[in-house]
Amino acid sequence: MNTSSGISVVLPSFNHGKFVGSALHALLAQSPAPVEIIVIDDASSDDSLAIIQAIAARHPCVRLLLNPRNIGTIPTEKRGLELVSGRYVYLAAADDWVMPGFFSLALRMLEMNPHTGLFCGDTVLVEGESGRPRGYRPVVRPFYRPRAAGPEEARRLLRRFDNWILTGGTILRRDALEAAGGLDESCGSFADGYLLRKIAVTRGFCYAPQLVAGWRIFSGSVSRQTALDVEKAREILWTVPAKLAGDPVFPAWYAGLFRKRWQFAAARLAAQATPINHAVLDSMAIDSPFDRATLKLLRRALGSFPSLERLATLTWLTIRVRPYPLSGLIGSALSRWCGMR
Repeated sequence: MNTSSGISVVLPSFNHGKFVGSALHALLAQSPAPVEIIVIDDASSDDSLAIIQAIAARHPCVRLLLNPRNIGTIPTEKRGLELVSGRYVYLAAADDWVMPGFFSLALRMLEMNPHTGLFCGDTVLVEGESGRPRGYRPVVRPFYRPRAAGPEEARRLLRRFDNWILTGGTILRRDALEAAGGLDESCGSFADGYLLRKIAVTRGFCYAPQLVAGWRIFSGSVSRQTALDVEKAREILWTVPAKLAGDPVFPAWYAGLFRKRWQFAAARLAAQATPINHAVLDSMAIDSPFDRATLKLLRRALGSFPSLERLATLTWLTIRVRPYPLSGLIGSALSRWCGMR
């Protein structure tokens, strides 16, 4: 297949009739426009298919495919990736959106840094149901100005924190994606996270501390359902670190560090759930008799006051795991505050 110089978008859609129209319009409004938007409906039962068809009829770059049955996000994305023709790839979500200027900024930085494998920027999080702001990602910015980093610097960053790349705010070089092996279904909902980290440590990346996308957080999302299901959360806890340990592109120390961070991520979501998901919390957060005793004490003392128990549990987890450097948290918050003034 011939390769164009532009961006190919792959957008899986399943029962996202409320949002898929705005997601597509935001993509179509980018300058430069994507060379193609491959939308794959994953056997939706709502009105999303009719909405997509109406938009595709007016925009030839929108290509609609149908899955005969629901197969899930990662297999659907893989189907789309087999068809892309652009030099660059964007993995979109039907319930999220892109900000004006995202594609032009990404292409400019990727063309200025041809050795890098991807571009990433910042994402704003909002509650899916209410639209209320929930914060920003990355929580800790890797840099406070636009610049590129090579593979070795990316590896050093992994030691301090590892979530500076969010799929919705990332543009990939297609050749880097293919060289990294694409999406690995055995990683479950973390398949995209694994892929992006692998590209970063093999090809490097470029980053701009600028909002490029919005992410709607739903309690029923795949990532949250995985984190809040004991069996699924523990499957990630063992599967992904084992793959990291067996992949020579990652530093030998990263598998253990990732495991610790995934425990914190799942335990944090369990503590934030209403009601608190004690099954996941106990399964993911307890590494020692001391931790076990502390969490039980907090539960007994504050169980009648869920908000206080939640706050105390999150504080304890943060102290024990230290998922982010304090200097990075403060620096990122200050840089965002200054940028918004």
